[in-house]
Amino acid sequence: LADMEQTGMLVDVNGLKAFGQELTDKLNECLDRIYKMVGFSFNVNSPKQLGSALFDEDKLALPHGKKTKTGYSTNAKVLESLRNEHPVINEILQYRTYQKLNSTYVEGLLKVVRKDGRMHSSFNQTEARTGRLSSSEPNLQNIPIRTELGSRLRAFFSAAPGCQLVDADYSQIELRILAHISGDSAMQEAFLTGQDIHRSTAAKIYNMPRK
Repeated sequence: LADMEQTGMLVDVNGLKAFGQELTDKLNECLDRIYKMVGFSFNVNSPKQLGSALFDEDKLALPHGKKTKTGYSTNAKVLESLRNEHPVINEILQYRTYQKLNSTYVEGLLKVVRKDGRMHSSFNQTEARTGRLSSSEPNLQNIPIRTELGSRLRAFFSAAPGCQLVDADYSQIELRILAHISGDSAMQEAFLTGQDIHRSTAAKIYNMPRK
């Protein structure tokens, strides 16, 4: 682990900066569309101003929950429930996606690239309750992959000249260790014969055939 931390991960800084500029352009385009739909400019990042723009009677007057001292709730759950009420909601959610990618990942990662062009994350052995490693400063185990745009971030982590990056993952490692330590013959048999351990466990619990 010390070698991993000291070696670090090589980063395509120029590529990451270009991606950040692409996101900035998308953010500005998104803002323009939001302002046109709402009819005026405001701070989209301010929950109070956003709530006012969406829910006040003299503005869009969309359906809303109870107004509190801090204003209307504009969290993701609320906005998701309003997707079909007005097209501006999709734009706001898209804006937040771009904003998250740009501020948390692009800008955040660029801040921790050292002079050697690498990120030197810390790998923690005792923080995760499951016994797995965790990563911090930066968290290299939390790079987006679920969306097409987010997954592009991974392309900016590079191998050194003459080297290749290899992606590998353990399959159900915690349960395999449990089977070994406990000596549970049923669990060991399930793994050794390639069964789905969860399906096998459920079949035994509910006394049902494993399909």
